[in-house]
Amino acid sequence: MSRKFTHNNSLASSLSMVCKAAAVVSLVTFSGAVGLADPPKSLAVFDAAGSGTVVAPGSIASAFGKQIGASTESAHSLPLQTTLGGVSVSVMDSAKVSRLAPLFYVSPNQINFVIPDATATGMATVTIMNGDAMPPSTKVLVAVVAPGLFTANSQGTGVAAAIAIRRIIATQTDTEIPVFHCDANACGSDPIDLDDSSNVFLELFGTGIRGRTALANVSATIGGTSVVVLFAGAQGQFPGLDQVNLMLPLTLKARGETDVVLTVDGLVANKVRVNIH
Repeated sequence: MSRKFTHNNSLASSLSMVCKAAAVVSLVTFSGAVGLADPPKSLAVFDAAGSGTVVAPGSIASAFGKQIGASTESAHSLPLQTTLGGVSVSVMDSAKVSRLAPLFYVSPNQINFVIPDATATGMATVTIMNGDAMPPSTKVLVAVVAPGLFTANSQGTGVAAAIAIRRIIATQTDTEIPVFHCDANACGSDPIDLDDSSNVFLELFGTGIRGRTALANVSATIGGTSVVVLFAGAQGQFPGLDQVNLMLPLTLKARGETDVVLTVDGLVANKVRVNIH
């Protein structure tokens, strides 16, 4: 089965999804939640999920620097616009073609945006067009895939910003299972129970995954055990957001909190954690 389990709300409501995992992704992309305590003096671009230094066409990226935006503004509707708070982001690819990037969020020290879909692979130049006489720019490597996974703490480490779906075998009814919780101090994992009466699926959210060559070239392990990858591609609701669906085998029962390792076309995403009871 390759269906996506996330409920498809209308675009108008997508900025405040009921799904906690998607809410975390929304927090990361539509705000500065993943921001650096001390932004670099010169502009730097990372993937917005795992903070990797490689990005992919159609993926979500974050640019960090000092005074790169004049004010703090977030997108309030879809489709995303290419100017926000008086700022635009230009991505000139290795073929010397420049395109404006759709923008999620602009602030004085951080901008979250989508690498344009048609961006050629190779070294690209990202320029922040903010009205400066010498606008800040930097180079970033663009690859076909650059897998990154979102986490509950918005830092690319720790418990996954994910949900689990329990499907009762006898009735084929689905129930959503929380995977994490957060308070003012930290985020932690919620246990996922496995039993003989149901199948349990894990939905991970990330970016830089949709360009994979084939589903067969996407693999995952949980606690070192290989698991079946049912889907890996565009989530279909948020620009740049990708989704990976895994089936959790009973052999993982009582494994406890453990690492999830995702590999896409030979490239390994940042490790995230889940708790299997």
